[in-house]
Amino acid sequence: MPSEPISVKHRIFLVSQGIFQFLLAIFVTSTVWIVAINRNWNELHTWHIFLSTTGFSFFMAEAVAVFSPGNVFVLGFSKKTRGFIHGVLMTFATIAVIAGISVKIQDKVNNSRSHFTSTHGITGLVAFLLTMLSFLLGFLAAFSKLTYRLGIKPVWIKHFHNFLGIAAYVLGSISLGYGLRQYFSHVTYNTNTGFIVILSVMES
Repeated sequence: MPSEPISVKHRIFLVSQGIFQFLLAIFVTSTVWIVAINRNWNELHTWHIFLSTTGFSFFMAEAVAVFSPGNVFVLGFSKKTRGFIHGVLMTFATIAVIAGISVKIQDKVNNSRSHFTSTHGITGLVAFLLTMLSFLLGFLAAFSKLTYRLGIKPVWIKHFHNFLGIAAYVLGSISLGYGLRQYFSHVTYNTNTGFIVILSVMES
């Protein structure tokens, strides 16, 4: 039997999702690579960068992308299966974010520095709180019988979960942008050269 033609809308979703996955791979890989060769892994701040980047820019980004109609990694999967994968990825994202902000707080305490005073710190804190709320609502949405007992319609739980999740991802990305901009301003010439090399390899 001849295969069904792919609609223009679906083609756009496929292309946009492919571009997204490509850029995501470049960002996460290059960031982790640069941190790995320039930072001391015995320092808490290094783990803050690593955990926050993987939490927001990898696990959470992939969790959001699971429901995209252009995501080739889950094409043909049922809605229930996608929901399960989304939940697993969000669990890893939440754990990474909690660990990332926890080690940074401890780092601040160890060095007697003030907490959440910069734009990076404030947006990161808000993103953390939204992540926790979204995760809680996602847990409730997965167990609709429980929400019925609480007298809450599951559809409202899902709407708030989606809104808070996207808001957490956006703010988390903004916070990462501020933090990495400050970090990359101290990167050496050799690292910048290596950064260009890894981008070229991934593009080929």
